[in-house]
Amino acid sequence: MTWAVLMVVLAQSRIEIGGGVTWTGGADAGGMSAQLSRPSSSTPLTLFDTTSRFEPAAGVAARVGFFFTPHVGVEAFADYSRPTLRATIANDFEGATGTEAVMSIDSYVFGGSLMYRFGGHRIAPFIAAGAGHARQLDDENVNVVSGLELHGGGGAALALSRHLAVRGDAIFSSREKSLAFDGKRTNVPVVSASLTYRF
Repeated sequence: MTWAVLMVVLAQSRIEIGGGVTWTGGADAGGMSAQLSRPSSSTPLTLFDTTSRFEPAAGVAARVGFFFTPHVGVEAFADYSRPTLRATIANDFEGATGTEAVMSIDSYVFGGSLMYRFGGHRIAPFIAAGAGHARQLDDENVNVVSGLELHGGGGAALALSRHLAVRGDAIFSSREKSLAFDGKRTNVPVVSASLTYRF
């Protein structure tokens, strides 16, 4: 079977399921200052400052897609990773240095994407964009935040056989809320590699 015939067969396959591994990049998590009011002055005394950052993390993802045409489809996905939130204390009033606090975070993203797959023989590039729900819990399941997630990017699928393909994705994910000190939107790159089965 030639690759041209193979791609015609794959174009008729409308349902795809897949799973694989992900890598989520690090991001700034903001900071804050511990201050103490002074009766003799309107300027508070700064005891120390903190800065924090989400470290890059590996994870896993699962996907289910449906293509209305050989080019246009929709996809639902679930992504789990466990990044580390690392806080560093600086400018300590008593001169202490090198103090850090580390906490593991359970991070979940559930969402959907609209996809456009370009024509190709063995390799089929695609672009995708969509939205989801992001949720983070600390390692003691005490602090929980959730909010809207927006993403966009692209990738390519490499056909291995009539049903199997390997796929690589690179997207930019913007998350409304996270367990960050400043509570601002968190923007991270996410890359993934997965194995896809086409029915």
